[in-house]
Amino acid sequence: MNWDRIYQIGVVVADLDDAIAHYAKAGIGPFHEGPSAAATDRRVHGLPSDAVVRGACVQLGPIELELLQPVNGDSFQDEMLKEKGEHALHVCAYTDDLDADTAEMAEAGFPVVSEGNLADGGRFAYYDTRAVGGLILERHEMPR
Repeated sequence: MNWDRIYQIGVVVADLDDAIAHYAKAGIGPFHEGPSAAATDRRVHGLPSDAVVRGACVQLGPIELELLQPVNGDSFQDEMLKEKGEHALHVCAYTDDLDADTAEMAEAGFPVVSEGNLADGGRFAYYDTRAVGGLILERHEMPR
């Protein structure tokens, strides 16, 4: 498994507007709407989810910072916010073959805990790598 295409750090927050204002004080911004709100066919722990998650992104050099606020429904972000409070949730890398990566991760003992499709035709999967450090690894496949 190759993780050399990491491009994003995701942070789960209770209030997106407050988080944006917080980071603006440090000179970070402007943020733009992230793809999370437009995710479809979302599944959490293998079950369909009608979750709504607001997201905002900003580029910090080669890394994108994504802020994620669970709004309603059953989302992995809401589960983690309730469990740990606001925190760095995931590190995401691009992939060319999400299905192959998912099979490899499952074989390595890291099942999918959240997945879905994006409005632009891309797909994502969060893998349960929390056992060490509490961090989720995510893969993002761009539209074909």
